[in-house]
Amino acid sequence: METSILELPNELIEIIIFYIIGRPWKNDVHDFLSFTSTCRYFRRFIQDERYWRIMTLRRDPTCEKTSETIKWFEHCKQIYCQRTISGDELKQCISRYNDNYFCTIEKIFIWPNKIRVYIDEHGDESFGNIRDPTNSIIALVDNNFPIYSRPIGIRTNHSKFSIANERSEHLGYLDFPYSISLNSIGKNLIFQYGISGYTNAILFHIDRTFINKYNLVPLFRKLKKIPKHSVLFRTKSI
Repeated sequence: METSILELPNELIEIIIFYIIGRPWKNDVHDFLSFTSTCRYFRRFIQDERYWRIMTLRRDPTCEKTSETIKWFEHCKQIYCQRTISGDELKQCISRYNDNYFCTIEKIFIWPNKIRVYIDEHGDESFGNIRDPTNSIIALVDNNFPIYSRPIGIRTNHSKFSIANERSEHLGYLDFPYSISLNSIGKNLIFQYGISGYTNAILFHIDRTFINKYNLVPLFRKLKKIPKHSVLFRTKSI
């Protein structure tokens, strides 16, 4: 397995460096300053999947490998690049059709190249089945964007539901290929459930306070190494 140290989240680099420094050396100064010995231990870490599994479970004890083809190393990088915003930290956490049909946003995960929105949509069958959650969108809009307008947004490219009952409830998450950047400052990121008719829920306002609070700058740096997805700034209503 080949990788670059620059691909790792800063937290992981620090942990590895401190582990190497803390090892028992035959000649502390000489060994530590030796590029060869340091790289040898670093290479051993990189190639040891057992270590990355331990680091992954330490950060998220509940995590599961999504596929046997995914290495623990890659999984660990993703988790350490992840930022979590709980539902009670969002500006708004409900996209509503009416009092009987509404979607609650439970939490949000942010990675350098995607946003995952955890939802719990309920309906009481008074207007028939609930809308298909995979038609939901996120979009970057101005502060005065109308609450019921449908912006040109980004559709989900992956979803998973533990409850998928089209008559009464959808419980799970939606992944959106979207990257927050410094170009997003001054805008609101909104979520709208279904096709149309639901209100726009303002997830958060992007400013420097928000970026600093959730330590997003390291994600921007990682983004430079990731192929760019289209980022939509237009807010045309339909």
